[in-house]
Amino acid sequence: MEDLYTVENALQFKWASVTGSLNPERVSHLKLYITGSKILDAGCGGGAYVEFLSQQGFDVTGVDKHKQFLQLAQDGSTTDTCIQGDIAKLPFPDKTFDSSYCFDVLEHVDDKLAIKELARVTTSRIIIAVPKEDETMNKYNLTFLHYQDKTHLRNYTEDSLKKLASSINPSNIHIFTELGIPASSLVREMIDFNRFQSAPKKAYRKIFNFLLQKLLDRTYYKEIYTGLVAVIDV
Repeated sequence: MEDLYTVENALQFKWASVTGSLNPERVSHLKLYITGSKILDAGCGGGAYVEFLSQQGFDVTGVDKHKQFLQLAQDGSTTDTCIQGDIAKLPFPDKTFDSSYCFDVLEHVDDKLAIKELARVTTSRIIIAVPKEDETMNKYNLTFLHYQDKTHLRNYTEDSLKKLASSINPSNIHIFTELGIPASSLVREMIDFNRFQSAPKKAYRKIFNFLLQKLLDRTYYKEIYTGLVAVIDV
C-alpha cells in the first residue's frame, strides 16, 4: 500500500493539496466553519491549503506522514509550517489548535485512532471531508475517478460518518454532502446537437429544442454526491 503514495498517484487522482488547484467547496468549508486563529491541517499533502490559510492570516500548521508530499510543500510554499507526523499519533500537546481540518485523509488510515487524535489536539472544531459511499452509479457499472484510488480503505455513509464522529463525544455534529456530480453537463457531452438541428421538419425541431431545454435543466436531475463533510464541535 505504501508504494502507492507517490506524487504521480496524487496527480492522477487530482489531490488538491498536491496539484495546488484548490476545490472551491473545500475553500468554502474553511471560510464558513473554521474558528479561532491557530489551525491544524491533518494530512496536508503538498500544503496547498496550508498556504491558502496562511495567506488569509491564520497561524496554520500542516502535518503529513509522507516525505515526498512534504518536499512539495517546502519547494512550492512561502511557509515552513508543514512537518512530518502520523495522524494516528500527532506530534502536538493536548489542545494545541483552535480548529483542525482533515480533507480526504480518514479513508486512508485507522480512522478511529485518527479522530481521537484530532479531538485530543483541538479545543473547538474539527472539519472532516471523506468519500461518500456510491449508492447510485455502480448500479450501472459506472464509477468516478476517486473511487478508483487504491489507497482508499473505505468509503462512508452519513450514518457511518456520524458514528465515527460520535466516538469522541462531541457537543455537536453537522453532516452534509459535497462534490455533486454535474449530471446535466455529462448529458450535454453525450448529445449530438447536429442531429437535433437537422430534424426534417421545422415542427420536429421545435419539439426537439423544447425537450432539449428540459433535458439540460438542472432542476430535473436527482442530486448525486461523491463526498461527505462532518463539522464537529468538540
